[in-house]
Amino acid sequence: MEFIPLNKLDISDDNVRQKPNPEFELRLSHDIEARGVLQNLIVAKGKKRGRYDIIGGGKRKRAMQLVVERGKMEADHPTPCLVIDRRQHNAGEVSLAENFQRLQMTPAEECQAFQHFIKEDGDTAGVAKRFGLTQRFVEGRLRLANLAEPIFDALAAGDITLDIAKAYAATDKHEVQLRVFEQMRYAYSPSADAIRRLIADGSMRGNDPIALLVGEDAYVEAGGTIERDLFSEAADDRWIDVEIAHKLAAAKMEAEAERPRRIRGRREASSASIRYGCLRHRSPKKPANGSMRSMPGSRRSMTSSMPVKRAKMMPAASTSKSSRRSMTRSIPNAASSTIPCANCLKNGAARSASS
Repeated sequence: MEFIPLNKLDISDDNVRQKPNPEFELRLSHDIEARGVLQNLIVAKGKKRGRYDIIGGGKRKRAMQLVVERGKMEADHPTPCLVIDRRQHNAGEVSLAENFQRLQMTPAEECQAFQHFIKEDGDTAGVAKRFGLTQRFVEGRLRLANLAEPIFDALAAGDITLDIAKAYAATDKHEVQLRVFEQMRYAYSPSADAIRRLIADGSMRGNDPIALLVGEDAYVEAGGTIERDLFSEAADDRWIDVEIAHKLAAAKMEAEAERPRRIRGRREASSASIRYGCLRHRSPKKPANGSMRSMPGSRRSMTSSMPVKRAKMMPAASTSKSSRRSMTRSIPNAASSTIPCANCLKNGAARSASS
């Protein structure tokens, strides 16, 4: 085993895994930043003097470069490497064996491991960061670890798939999990969607039209409970208290229906007060000379200030009765167009105001 500077390592053409995996390498980079390189690279001397070709460990090398770019590692960081001799080993076979002869952890083992770390650390976000994972992913593994015992045992034994286990973990209530588990025990080819539908019976999804109308903040503030589905989108979260959601939706729709009526009522009241008004209860400022003749609120001033349509001047002999009647009707009556105010109606003075 030798420690070789990172900037002297190149990925060999004999490496069987040439395609980068940015998502995995980013996750691995956070793990390396937290704990360093836990597994050595396999290298052989390169054609250029002082350079080494990576036979196994290309993703580790790219992940370390990401750590260097973030400024958390030196470019010449000493990297643990196993150096092989090309004359004694086939570089391609070594690379294939290094990548092929490995066994992944089972989902049950992953869940138990994360559960152990969280019990020791207690910081879900911190564990997620150190492993380069999202907090939602870690919380999902914890939810799986807390499945009802018969369901988790079935997952550990391989009797159910990870997708089926995730469907049961859509709720954290063991009684609901076991009820659905018993219902699906003898079902022919049970699906994850069917399990989720049975679990969601009597609840509401987060993307339901009523849920979108009410809004999550208002629902939770009113005492509503949301059960998160940690293995799917946030829209698949289930709202347990359906009655609260319906009450909030009804109140919101009633408020929206009332708003146009209030606005229309204010507009009509404003329009009426501008066009008409009550002459009796206007309180204009009294002119300096004390005369009411020119007061802007008096009937005479109102009548005189209204526009009068003037007919064309015609000879007296040619003016008919119908034309004279139309000319008379064209003169508006200020008193007849007056709307009594509330005080007039209350005091019984409406008749005197319209006379």
